[in-house]
Amino acid sequence: MWLLWPFVAQGAAFPLGPDAPVYLWWTRIAGAEGLSAVGGRAGAPALALVLQGTLRVSVVAAVAALEISLGVAVGLASAALLRGRTTTAGWVLAGALAGTFAVHLAAGYLANLLEITAFLAAAVALAGGTRRGAWVAAGALAAGGLAHPLFFLLSAVVLLLTAASAWRRHRDEATRVAAAVAGGGSVVGIGLVALLAGPAPLDVDTSRDAFLRRAGLTAELRASYLDRFVHRWTRYVQWVSVPLAVVGIGEADGFVGRFLRAWGVALVAGVAIGLLTGWFPADRVVTFGFVVPILAALGVVRVSRWLGRRRALALAVAAGAVLAMLAGSFIAWNRQEPFLSVDEVRAVTIAGEAVAEVELATPLAFLVNDPDRTVSFLATRAGNVIRAGVPADRIRDVVVVVPAAGDGPASAERRALEELTASDLRRAETVSGTPAVRFVLVPFDPVDRPADAVAIDPSSPVKDLLGQTDPLEPSSAGAIGVSSVLALALLAAVGYGWARIAVPDAVAAAAVAPALGAAALVLVAIALERLGLAIGTTPGAWVVSAAAGGGGYVAWRVLERFAPVRPTPQVDQ
Repeated sequence: MWLLWPFVAQGAAFPLGPDAPVYLWWTRIAGAEGLSAVGGRAGAPALALVLQGTLRVSVVAAVAALEISLGVAVGLASAALLRGRTTTAGWVLAGALAGTFAVHLAAGYLANLLEITAFLAAAVALAGGTRRGAWVAAGALAAGGLAHPLFFLLSAVVLLLTAASAWRRHRDEATRVAAAVAGGGSVVGIGLVALLAGPAPLDVDTSRDAFLRRAGLTAELRASYLDRFVHRWTRYVQWVSVPLAVVGIGEADGFVGRFLRAWGVALVAGVAIGLLTGWFPADRVVTFGFVVPILAALGVVRVSRWLGRRRALALAVAAGAVLAMLAGSFIAWNRQEPFLSVDEVRAVTIAGEAVAEVELATPLAFLVNDPDRTVSFLATRAGNVIRAGVPADRIRDVVVVVPAAGDGPASAERRALEELTASDLRRAETVSGTPAVRFVLVPFDPVDRPADAVAIDPSSPVKDLLGQTDPLEPSSAGAIGVSSVLALALLAAVGYGWARIAVPDAVAAAAVAPALGAAALVLVAIALERLGLAIGTTPGAWVVSAAAGGGGYVAWRVLERFAPVRPTPQVDQ
């Protein structure tokens, strides 16, 4: 219910967060042209296509369901990581805090969320201390890498630091961890090469950061990174959780203790490097820091133990700290909203009626402007919404154009945006050999009304949906809620067999099953799609789900028969 709150309370009809429109059009173009059309981050679109086909839901409901179900999977995997290594209250609290912290990635950052889900699943598999667990971990890491290669590198650093810390006294563990990283990395490399076959990814700016990078506005980009970090750090409630995390460092031992300490080191180093160099946004590294809420849960357990028999005080301290951490996540999640509106999507749908009359490959130029001249974020957001809403076979034809500013001086960022978008349009017209058809959608440009452009107001009637099999239409809280529950059930069913291979304890296996199910679906979907299977169709999606889930159950039963592993003893709870 926590993750469903914005949909229920605010009536959100689309997935939340600034990157959600990107995943909508990535999923649609991947379904139409193949996963090569989204390049190296094919994991999340592949998983969305499988959910869409298996559950028979719209692309809007599928992407929203991923935001919710993967957030839940992160919390469950975090709980599984600590089960048997602390008290019942400790591992349950770790799951709750990590799951609520997931709102910072569930707000549209699906590739990052999928990668962290797979990373935690790999850690749980490695914690079992078996070779079969290392194989399962390698597969999970590979799935995460195919969702977000850069976050995979950070995950690899954490695990290699873990292996290095175990090398002197626990060489077998170090070897297993390093082998899992090497195996996962090899599969990521093979997958990225395989994704080169087919239509190339679109070379478009999906965010303001991407535009600033392409325009060479390095100073503005670094300033944007720093500004986001300064203004967002409070929403992570680190002022409460970091001290508790420090207290909790000594609570975990063995592989899990070494893993959490390595993760903490990598987190601090990553934030520092991001702030000092401006190479990447430091706040995004903070959102990778699920180690903080996990260790904070251990810190609460330790503080409660220090207070001993003073149960009332212990309960008050623990409850106060937990409520403070939960409040930060709730406030951040309650403020989230879709970055596309019903009016905007409606305007794009109306434009689609005119697009249907335009010859394929003709550039479709959409003007974007804003009275206050802060256009760069609007331009990239508008491009994502428009590509998400036009028919899938016209996504490549969309070109966003920012017209010249009117009277008054323009900023360097505005001038660069005007020049780059004009260059994009010239290039598109040169490649197609056809002049562009121009559109002005009122929600994205209330300023301009050129005579050679088709002006579209969302209040105009919609004649038809162009015969689309999957038109972009708003969903509802009920549909998104049902889709999310079904998605979580599917991920758990697919992943339970793989979980039992690596995790003897049935409860921990059930907790990590959704995370491993997501990883299995990603790997199987990409592999079968590269072999020619249409994973976006209902039959194709069912084949992927059956192969991913069935393979795990078959492997588990075979291994249990010929090489059973006894459950590891649990601590006194």
